[in-house]
Amino acid sequence: MTNSGAAQQLPYAYYIVNTLTSKEFAGRGYVNDGGAKAAGFIKNQFDSLGLLSFSGNYFQPFSFPVNTFPGKMEVIIDGKKIIPGDDFIVNPFSSSANNNYQLKKLEHYSSSDIFNCNKDVCYKIVQDSLPEDERKLLLGDLLSGKIRSGALIFLQPVKLTWSVAKDHYKIPVLSVLQYFVPENAKEISIKITEKFIPGFKTQNLIGFVKGSENPDSFNVFSAHYDHLGMMGSEIYFPGANDNASGVSMLLNLAAHFSKKENQPRNSIAFIAFAGEEAGLVGSKYYTENPVFPLSQIKFLVNLDLLGTGDDGMMVVNATEYPKQFHILDSLNNSHHYLNKIGQRGKAKNSDHYWFTEKGVPSFFFYTMGGIQAYHDVNDKAETLPLNEFEDVFRLIVAFAKLI
Repeated sequence: MTNSGAAQQLPYAYYIVNTLTSKEFAGRGYVNDGGAKAAGFIKNQFDSLGLLSFSGNYFQPFSFPVNTFPGKMEVIIDGKKIIPGDDFIVNPFSSSANNNYQLKKLEHYSSSDIFNCNKDVCYKIVQDSLPEDERKLLLGDLLSGKIRSGALIFLQPVKLTWSVAKDHYKIPVLSVLQYFVPENAKEISIKITEKFIPGFKTQNLIGFVKGSENPDSFNVFSAHYDHLGMMGSEIYFPGANDNASGVSMLLNLAAHFSKKENQPRNSIAFIAFAGEEAGLVGSKYYTENPVFPLSQIKFLVNLDLLGTGDDGMMVVNATEYPKQFHILDSLNNSHHYLNKIGQRGKAKNSDHYWFTEKGVPSFFFYTMGGIQAYHDVNDKAETLPLNEFEDVFRLIVAFAKLI
């Protein structure tokens, strides 16, 4: 499919979301070249739109440590196999395991406990049942490597969400839905293949459209293209709302402004970040190694979680930049794009953050309401409504003309 004439059209948006969330892209993470395949796809879109590049190939390579799970992912409790992603998730810091463990409840923890003397014991902790100081101590001892034997499971009441870790524990650690671990459960079998990569190679992508009047003054649109990747050799996290939706908006905006009749007065850069889910790694690297001076950025809009909109849109940094927020809110009130626009203050919750820290005026947009899938296996393309996608697009285009 080409993107000719597809700007602002839902078919192009769905094409991007469906492609990025497909099994071929393996959750756009760290197993089976998922992130690299997504980067290649975005590069091809940049090429087909005719975006200019600062480096000749849009890529800004960097690396960082990451813990991955490329192989076995099996848990059996008292002879009953439970389902990865649905019934349990491995802690992103977890080590490998291939053992049977006796289940014991852990109600209190101190560094003098006998964890290290019980290699065949798996301690279970009801989520949040440990006092806060004991929980912090336990997690600190896990991260420092003091705990080197046995296993640990946290029992969650309803919701399992995954993430990415840049370090690893010395023991296997899981989160399991509490329903699957009866009070009298006696044994758990854990078979997990973990691989820690100290220097995982990835890349940001940067393209731009040259401004007609102020080519050295930039507005910037950004979105992270990475997600959580694979948990084992079969289960992957599609990441439709987070953040195939944001990448889809980024590419729709690029398609719009790359057309001759829509050439902006200021240049517009389009940045697709890697490593957001690992702690805003790609955007931090970019702000420390910008491809053009940060001082040339007039305003940045970061796009994340844009697949819904029943309850409007939230603007992070709205209270930091009230003049720009007033412009945005006035546009929305005049044209009735969304039923409301909320405002928040400064927050370290997406890739705008490091730009804000460097003094670059920035907003982070995300839509609200609708499907609540987040960092789980249910964040799928087929259930993502994109019901306010076109209205958000129109609002952003109108806003870009005034900042």
